[in-house]
Amino acid sequence: MSEDTSQPRERCSYCGAALVVVHVHGHGQCQSCGTNVDPCCSGANPGSEAMQPGTNAVPVDAAMLDRVFTELGGRSATVTEACFLFSLSRALDAPLDEARAVLEAAVDLGLLRRAARTVRLAAR
Repeated sequence: MSEDTSQPRERCSYCGAALVVVHVHGHGQCQSCGTNVDPCCSGANPGSEAMQPGTNAVPVDAAMLDRVFTELGGRSATVTEACFLFSLSRALDAPLDEARAVLEAAVDLGLLRRAARTVRLAAR
């Protein structure tokens, strides 16, 4: 089956490649060059980003969350959000913004519970 060439294909205004938009951290980027092509925060959330295939977002790993909490006092520990983000950032070997996106995704997925600037593992 041949490709329909009657419709013009949208192209990236920066690199000129056929435009394939990938959503990363709330904005859409050209898959070829990474230039922002969609406005920031146009309906995305960390939960959907973390689970979206083909993005550079860090997936949420429940075992990794368990390891972080074990280091912070055990599975039943409740820790400050700042402390958790610092430990998660170290575990991921990633910047705090990426750790924050993983935290938000884990809360959205029901793996973590958040209350009054604290975080704890959800009961499983």
